[in-house]
Amino acid sequence: MTNMIFLPADQAEAVLEKAVIRGLEAFEAKRKRLENIKLFTINEVAKRLHKSHSTIKKLCSSGIIRTTKSGLIEESSIEEYLHGN
Repeated sequence: MTNMIFLPADQAEAVLEKAVIRGLEAFEAKRKRLENIKLFTINEVAKRLHKSHSTIKKLCSSGIIRTTKSGLIEESSIEEYLHGN
């Protein structure tokens, strides 16, 4: 069942404008957070740490080095691994 709310045009426009502004603000905040995150592939991390690709892949698979859903590795995950956190 769908509920419908009818508003005068000026009120509907104001509500819609507020929703769009909130959405844009949330998007901008997320973009700024992601802008500061450095991501690396398994090969890049292997070269950086002087380890083999398979070693880094095993560390990622076992959860020792955390990855994103897309399989990339954040710089903070590398630092945690190196410092044993």
